[in-house]
Amino acid sequence: MAADCWLAYRLAPAWTVYSPAAATWGMIELVHLPMEAEGNQSMSDLLALYRIQELELDIIARTERIKSINVEMAGDAALVEARASFETAQATHQDAVKRATEHEHEIRAVVEKRANSEATLYGGAVTNPKELQDLQMEFEALSRRKLTLDDEMLHLILERDDLGEKLAEIQAGLDEMTAAREEANIDLQEEKDELTAAVNELLAERKSQVTEVSPDLFQAYIRMRKPKANRPLAALQDKACTSCGIEQNVVVINAINRGDGIVHCQNCGRILLRL
Repeated sequence: MAADCWLAYRLAPAWTVYSPAAATWGMIELVHLPMEAEGNQSMSDLLALYRIQELELDIIARTERIKSINVEMAGDAALVEARASFETAQATHQDAVKRATEHEHEIRAVVEKRANSEATLYGGAVTNPKELQDLQMEFEALSRRKLTLDDEMLHLILERDDLGEKLAEIQAGLDEMTAAREEANIDLQEEKDELTAAVNELLAERKSQVTEVSPDLFQAYIRMRKPKANRPLAALQDKACTSCGIEQNVVVINAINRGDGIVHCQNCGRILLRL
């Protein structure tokens, strides 16, 4: 046996390694798949499993984008704020219009009442001095009230018109934002449709790829998927695991080169394969 040859014997939960050159035994702790998934898995199985992982990662990414599109289409924060501002301005303007209208009705009532007082005062039907004096006082009071109401009405009209102009500006901005959102939603819907079609194609390919993998190996992959953040497999590149970046020892590298089946990264425990 060559001096640089390594012999490895399975002693769960570790591998006992003997180096003839160093004449020593060492223990290498490895993370293993369940026993039923161990064994001489073919390279085609691992490649098919790696393709499944790629498909699933692509599906996850596209699905997350679809979710974000749904959120974006459902509610634009700026548009929601603009609508709230418009509703507030609209309510304020409507209140000003209502107060101006009520004030106008009050002025008409005062004018009508003053006209009646004036007609009675100067109509000649009333001759009693006390009654005439009361009518005169009422007429003067209504005249003063009319002046006060006219002054208040002027302020109400100015306020109403000013609020109306502001409301028109806010509505114009809201209409512009709404049109922009509707146009953007068209693009988002097109993107969503493309993503949905792509996801369906990826799911179909994944279903086909699953049939290329042994059931035991696939179930082991499923169990590793969550703890390995959807990446149970990693490629070996330049003697290092592409997932954690740790360079592998000669035992792991030789096992992969020989195609010994399932070989794990000595650091992160992912299944390693050479692409």
